Amino acid sequence: MAAPLAAAATLGASPAGAQSPAGAGSSVPRRMQGRVALVTGAARGIGRACALALAVEGADIVALDLAGPVESVTHYPPATPADLAETVRRVEATGRRCLSVQADVRDLAALRSTVERSVRELGKLDIVVANAGIGMWGNLAAMQDRQWRDVIDINLTGAANTMRAALPHMIERRDGRIVAIASVGGRAGFPDVSAYCASKWGVMGLVKSAALELGTSNVRVNAVCPTAVDTPMFRSPEGQYRSILPNLGRTPTDDDIIPLMRQVHALPVPWVSPEDVAAAVTFLASDDARHITGSAIDVGAGSNARYTA
Repeated sequence: MAAPLAAAATLGASPAGAQSPAGAGSSVPRRMQGRVALVTGAARGIGRACALALAVEGADIVALDLAGPVESVTHYPPATPADLAETVRRVEATGRRCLSVQADVRDLAALRSTVERSVRELGKLDIVVANAGIGMWGNLAAMQDRQWRDVIDINLTGAANTMRAALPHMIERRDGRIVAIASVGGRAGFPDVSAYCASKWGVMGLVKSAALELGTSNVRVNAVCPTAVDTPMFRSPEGQYRSILPNLGRTPTDDDIIPLMRQVHALPVPWVSPEDVAAAVTFLASDDARHITGSAIDVGAGSNARYTA
């Protein structure tokens, strides 16, 4: 199997409960009450699911996304301004505030400006979900320079930029929770996605090193490592599917891929949902995980049981 490219900000359904949030009139305690969370890649998929899950738990949201094409990505459609606006609409439907920011995580100055705006308009920044990412398929020997560069710059440098922008505020307040979306492809190698795997292994090293640096400032840094996720990036016939079945002789379909993915997972599923990933993110961002830092949660449906350690 090629690397399950689960880290992209890609299209997914709203999380369970998003239509009937634990909001006004509910006596259910909300773990994020009074918190402010920045989510990158928030226009759709995992990013949107994280924004909604955190909002349902009481957080105000800063939803950031490029909401436009990346030149080297051609196998699945990019997020759009309309997608980002829909995320904002759904967050606000929970009763929470939501700032919309169209920006590129490769632009550190834009991220710093976003943090400043968050503090100015929402009062602070408690949580960062470094989710923005792209997928790229192809043989390493034939890979174009721009393809390697875009994957590394968005997936790894973009995550580092997001953290670097937020950390001065968190360190000054001596409180913060950072969750980076890595991948099972950040814990094992897969063919034809070398740049993606390299970027996600880098995210894992970034998370662990940052956790050691920031513990004394009471800033926790963790990762979530999904397997295949039900998003357009994974379910791209000419991208991920063709990399799994390169010799099929035709464009692969769900019917071709689903039996193979069920063999990869211990649980009887071909992929997980964006909401499954968001649930792990919400846990790590909550006080329930107050003594967890430098760790990674695998939302792997059992594919992670094949790790050597």
